[in-house]
Amino acid sequence: MGIKFKQGFGMVIYAALVLSILVVVNAISFSHYSLFDLTGEKVYTLSGQSRKVARSLKENVTIYAFDKPMRFEQIKAFLDRYVYASKKIRYEIIDPDKKPAMAKKFKVIDYGSYVVQTASGRVESTKKMSEEEITNTILKATTARQKKIYVLQGHEERDIANLKPLGWSGAKKELESAMYVVEPLNWFSSGKIPDDCDLLIIPGPRNDFQEGEIKRLGDYMDKGGRIMFTLDPSALPNIERLLGEYGFIFYDDIILDPLSQQMGFDPMVATISSYEDHPITKDFKTATFYPVARSLKLKSQNNKKAELRPIGRTAKLSWSETDLKSIEDNAPVYSKADDIPGPRTISASAKWDVGPSRQARKIGEKNRQGRMIVTGDSDFASNSTVALLGNRDMFLNMVAWLLDEDARISIRPKTRGFNPIFFTSGQLMFVFWSVVVAMPLIAAMAGVIVIIRRRKG
Repeated sequence: MGIKFKQGFGMVIYAALVLSILVVVNAISFSHYSLFDLTGEKVYTLSGQSRKVARSLKENVTIYAFDKPMRFEQIKAFLDRYVYASKKIRYEIIDPDKKPAMAKKFKVIDYGSYVVQTASGRVESTKKMSEEEITNTILKATTARQKKIYVLQGHEERDIANLKPLGWSGAKKELESAMYVVEPLNWFSSGKIPDDCDLLIIPGPRNDFQEGEIKRLGDYMDKGGRIMFTLDPSALPNIERLLGEYGFIFYDDIILDPLSQQMGFDPMVATISSYEDHPITKDFKTATFYPVARSLKLKSQNNKKAELRPIGRTAKLSWSETDLKSIEDNAPVYSKADDIPGPRTISASAKWDVGPSRQARKIGEKNRQGRMIVTGDSDFASNSTVALLGNRDMFLNMVAWLLDEDARISIRPKTRGFNPIFFTSGQLMFVFWSVVVAMPLIAAMAGVIVIIRRRKG
């Protein structure tokens, strides 16, 4: 009796010890844990942009999800990703039928509504449960003012209202989805660049600017303006002269890239798959495409003392074709004597210091900084191209850099892809015999062996 008691008591102590260890391990893992996403597109992991936004929060944020109980588990799994990314984010899932007062407080009338409230009391909402929507709603709630982007019109630029393949309506939609205010600007009627302009985009003008317009642009840039030029291959001497002051030299060429043919494109579609060291391209590994692009040369010693940095260059096999007639005849061939070998620079940035205004000096304000991006192609953000691989992210990263929004420079949320697995007939037979036949047979045989041994014992 004494031996059995000791054995039983020992088992109880052992079980209690194991249970205690499990409780401690569980408590530690609750606050220190890692998540693994094995999907090809990493759709169960927050994108780089969402993680940056979550980690850069200055105040606590609460996400209220209003929906039916049957969707609570799905919502919890989704919002847990945000909590995992930042301790400043919490959430509450609410059944509006059981808590009508909460629904009334936030003016919620539909299932599937999501409300973001900051600690300071700012409230924004959305009716779509997607990472892009929730992240943008957090940004909107935590941003004091939506920045305003003007897109210049009047020189046969790309039209942000044009839905056709060469239009820029898709670019406008992407900017608005990123919570920017986007408006066209025709300064022939307004006579100036508006005071509330945070960024001016000049998308592929076909006609050159007049001297008065060049002066207007120059004055804007001298005051620390932010500007993006996307210039297609064509002669625009006045614009090129202005940009030459900042160190941008333009070639009269079209970039030809044989690598594009491997992806089913024309060689006139320049491809960039590796990038220069730049904040815009940090962790950026996706290819971008530039149909009918011209190349740039950067002059570090320039009149405006601008700091120039290349963003993207083509591969070594590409070249600048200067015999444009051969392209028209569809017979371009690289010529050592006339053409310029790759890699060729397509896009680059410039930034320059601007002295503070007289009023700013009185309050001790430091020098402001002007910023500019020049790209030798406007098609990369057109409706036919902006959705190709990395083009959308590259365009939005450029905008974010121009606006000093580091949290937005990243790879944006991914969508769930359709990735079917195709088996050959041999593989199907292997799966059938191993999973349907062999595994159940092994389990059955193991059971028979156990029964036989028990009977013999």
